[in-house]
Amino acid sequence: MNPHKWFLTNMDCCCLWVANPQVFTSALSTNPEYLNNIGKGGTEVIDYKDWQIALSRPFRAMKLWVVLRRHGAAGMRAHIRRHVEMAKWFERMYDLEGELAVDALNRKLLVAINTSGRAFMTHFVVDNKFVIRMAMGGAMTQMRHVRDAWKLVKEKAKEVGALPREYAQLREMN
Repeated sequence: MNPHKWFLTNMDCCCLWVANPQVFTSALSTNPEYLNNIGKGGTEVIDYKDWQIALSRPFRAMKLWVVLRRHGAAGMRAHIRRHVEMAKWFERMYDLEGELAVDALNRKLLVAINTSGRAFMTHFVVDNKFVIRMAMGGAMTQMRHVRDAWKLVKEKAKEVGALPREYAQLREMN
């Protein structure tokens, strides 16, 4: 799982679930005397130095812990659901517009969208079709951003000739 995609953390945070943490930590453990934890609690103290390879790297899990502590499970569910709803809205707008010309023009359309500097989209290829991808994942993304992105897609599609003839005029969105 990559928390940086929907869990309000930055790029270098990831999750790792293990069935048996002792097997994992024993593979990464180093125990010179100067690193031994002699604090209260003895063997019950979890020594997080054994959960990663380098000792000098920052404790990235703290970022995720703070987000989860601040927003809770309900807050994270609401955040993700809001993004899913925005993505569904974008899909509905696409479906209402009718089939945009695909493949050859999609490459031109993607370049036009991204060079505008107003939005950034990516692509993938499925069944030899070049598909433009609009991702909802930014922590601060709001519906107005999605509407603006859709307006941009329609504007640039018209410029590159990717709209069907019957949609040559941009329609106002509700």
